[in-house]
Amino acid sequence: MLIYLYLFAFGLGGVLLLGSILIGDKDGGSDGGDGGTQAEHFDHGVGEDHGAVAGLFTAFFSLRFWMFFLAFFGLTGLVLDGLDLVDSPTFALVAAVAMGLLTGQGTVAVFRSLSHSETSTAASAADYIGRSGRVMVGFGAGDLGKVRLTLKGTTVDVLATTEEERGFSSGDEALVIAMNDTTAVVARAPGV
Repeated sequence: MLIYLYLFAFGLGGVLLLGSILIGDKDGGSDGGDGGTQAEHFDHGVGEDHGAVAGLFTAFFSLRFWMFFLAFFGLTGLVLDGLDLVDSPTFALVAAVAMGLLTGQGTVAVFRSLSHSETSTAASAADYIGRSGRVMVGFGAGDLGKVRLTLKGTTVDVLATTEEERGFSSGDEALVIAMNDTTAVVARAPGV
């Protein structure tokens, strides 16, 4: 009798998982401007400000939890009870619930961890300061020019200005001493 419950749960969970894989986030990765991710769409209503114990209970409000719970609850029940691998249907039910809870909670925890990790290699304003580069477009005091720098293994061109009376010519070496938004304030490199 429980075999029908396992079959239904496995079928529903499998369809939901397959649908989420195939359909995914078809809007080109846009997060709607609110800084959210696709993981937050599946985990709506689950805040990050909860502790570890509270996070276990808030996972029950996650669609991702229920997809994995249903799929693995049903699969475990089908394998154990459907193939008669255990003698007791009660043991198969307990094992299926435990497997569903474990995979559901584990999946939510993994996706939360992945969605909140920062692996950005984008350069910040502090990364520019102290770097020297080659002037690409000459400029004088108060004018804008262009300096080519190497940051984090990437060559970038940045607008530059200087407060020095003597201007910079194309090919000169310049040292970034400050950043004003996206414009570098440069000075002569030491020894030049």
